[in-house]
Amino acid sequence: MNKHAAGLRKSSLESLGGQQLARGFREGTDAYVVSRTGALRVAKRAAAAMGLKAAKIALIDQLFAASKPGDWGVPGQAPIVWPSNASLARGLGVSVSTLKHHLKGLVQARLITYSDHPTYQRRGRRDAAGKIVEAYGIDLSPIAARFAELTDMAEAAEYQAREWKRHSYRRTVLRKEIQSLILSATQHKLPGPWSHHQARLDVLREQRPAGLDELVAQVEGLEELLEAVEEAYQTGFEEQNFNTAVSKFRPLQTTAESLNSEKSNQNPEQRRANARQILSPEAFGLSAEKKSDADSAPRQSTKLASRALEEDVQFISLPLMQSACPAVEQYVPGAFADWRTLREAGRTLCVSVGINPQVWQEAVGILGPDLAVAAVAVTVQKSELGAVYKPGAYLRTLAQRGRDGKLHISRSLFALAKSGQAADIGDDMGSLETPEFPAMGSIAYTHWRDVVRNNAPAPAPDCDTVARAFRGWAKTRGIDLTAPNIEKVFAGFCKKWRVN
Repeated sequence: MNKHAAGLRKSSLESLGGQQLARGFREGTDAYVVSRTGALRVAKRAAAAMGLKAAKIALIDQLFAASKPGDWGVPGQAPIVWPSNASLARGLGVSVSTLKHHLKGLVQARLITYSDHPTYQRRGRRDAAGKIVEAYGIDLSPIAARFAELTDMAEAAEYQAREWKRHSYRRTVLRKEIQSLILSATQHKLPGPWSHHQARLDVLREQRPAGLDELVAQVEGLEELLEAVEEAYQTGFEEQNFNTAVSKFRPLQTTAESLNSEKSNQNPEQRRANARQILSPEAFGLSAEKKSDADSAPRQSTKLASRALEEDVQFISLPLMQSACPAVEQYVPGAFADWRTLREAGRTLCVSVGINPQVWQEAVGILGPDLAVAAVAVTVQKSELGAVYKPGAYLRTLAQRGRDGKLHISRSLFALAKSGQAADIGDDMGSLETPEFPAMGSIAYTHWRDVVRNNAPAPAPDCDTVARAFRGWAKTRGIDLTAPNIEKVFAGFCKKWRVN
């Protein structure tokens, strides 16, 4: 150990800087008039900006507690305090050696310096007015000398903290939105470069920005990715719901939306009486026979019906409805602008074609707003074509089929869209929209032949033979072949068919 080092305070570049600041303050060259409260506030803010820990910031409070307001604001008068290390340590709840470590940290930060007595004692005295006459100890004047610098430093650090927090929140929101869209697109099997977008998201998510500029760049990259994902998501749904779905359409019976409820204004009392007679087990004269498995199958549960409706609505889009039901815009111009506008147009459409608002409310309650307005659009379009004479009864039948899980309104929309022109839809679907059973002639080239094949036991009988037998059977029981439920009656007759 160097013999000259005994009894000396260790010096460093930082401690030298603090001494120079204190000297300039006393000489008036770096004087800055500041209050005790202002100095304390800026010292703590700057200490936090420098990264000093809580113990050192608490020590600043202890030092300023030993100072008086009159020690500040006088140019050339250094605010010096002289509390002992023991009292400061007790105030912080630490040991003296730990306190010395924290004092050294404040010196290195050039927030304090020492005004030393020849023997390094800390002492001082004040006059009757409380003004410092003589003082040796810890000098706080570097804070006053650096007041403007420390203020700028604190404000810059606080601005950086606010911006970092704001961009961090924005980064989290963007990552969640992008991931949600990608997962939704994958679940719905939408066409699009989803694996590529997921890879880009993973790369951006793994970045760990070291500064605010890098964080801002990361957020900008996520915003660009979100824009690309949103565009791909919308395009994927349009392609899936319109182009792909229409190209895969097969000319199946376009929902059983019961084609049989149309023209139901003919003899309603007689048809209701026929329906009650037809639905009785004894009507076929075969009630003693054991029912087949097909007859004993229970009606679909509410859960299955709800699932069928949810699956059906996946295939319905605004472009599809606009192509299939152009007559809607004759009543509500701009109805296909967006889904919200179309839903709000549902009640207006019902009033326009004479549907009771109560029927509309029932349809919404059963089908939900989207399928309900789609059913109304189909009803309006077919009413314009002359295929539906009682729109209210037709819409109510659609709602009842939706409750039973038998409604496939998307098939009707695809068929209407595939026809190309609404004026030709009557030719394309004429055989399907006729609820009447032919009073004479062959049924070989009508959909009644399919009813025979789908319901009669194997081997499939000759459809015209079954038709003749059905006409005779219906005549003996006074059943109207134009009844709304005639197809259901014919299907039941076919199920009971037995070869003699």
